Amino acid sequence: MNIGIVRRLIDLVLFRCGPQDVPGNQSTLIATAGAYCIAQFAQIGMLGAPTAALVQAILATILLGAYAQGVLRLRKLTNRFHQTATALFGTGTLLTLAMLPATWALLPYLESIAQAQQASDIHMNSPLAALAYVVIGVWGLAVYSHIYRHALDVSIALGVGVTIGFEALVLLVFSVFG
Repeated sequence: MNIGIVRRLIDLVLFRCGPQDVPGNQSTLIATAGAYCIAQFAQIGMLGAPTAALVQAILATILLGAYAQGVLRLRKLTNRFHQTATALFGTGTLLTLAMLPATWALLPYLESIAQAQQASDIHMNSPLAALAYVVIGVWGLAVYSHIYRHALDVSIALGVGVTIGFEALVLLVFSVFG
């Protein structure tokens, strides 16, 4: 990705612009989708086996693109797909990269959860990292809601609903397919 698109994505994460302000060409879409998949792999790979992380990263990337295409199709706005998907993949990449340090810091906590026989065996090693993870996660939900609001030309409440719908879909798919 070139520096111009990165600046535009940072502006989008900071709510200074909308998805209509990112390039709508296929090469930028492919580059941001690839970057998103790599960032997802890096984060998921910290938590498990590389093969499983790769499958989950690819699946997360496909789900995000398919979901965006589906909601745009419902509103008969398929002409906005390239810009919307580029905005979602690009901002998702930036937010995932921002979460990597917190994910790394939380690894001992997550491992203690996996190995715990009872609740008292679980130890929170880094409350600050947990807070950072939650703050970035909530920020990400706000950014995606902002993108969907603009792309679908709906209220912010509907943008939030569409974003929550995506998160529910991801939760469902990953709980079914592991």
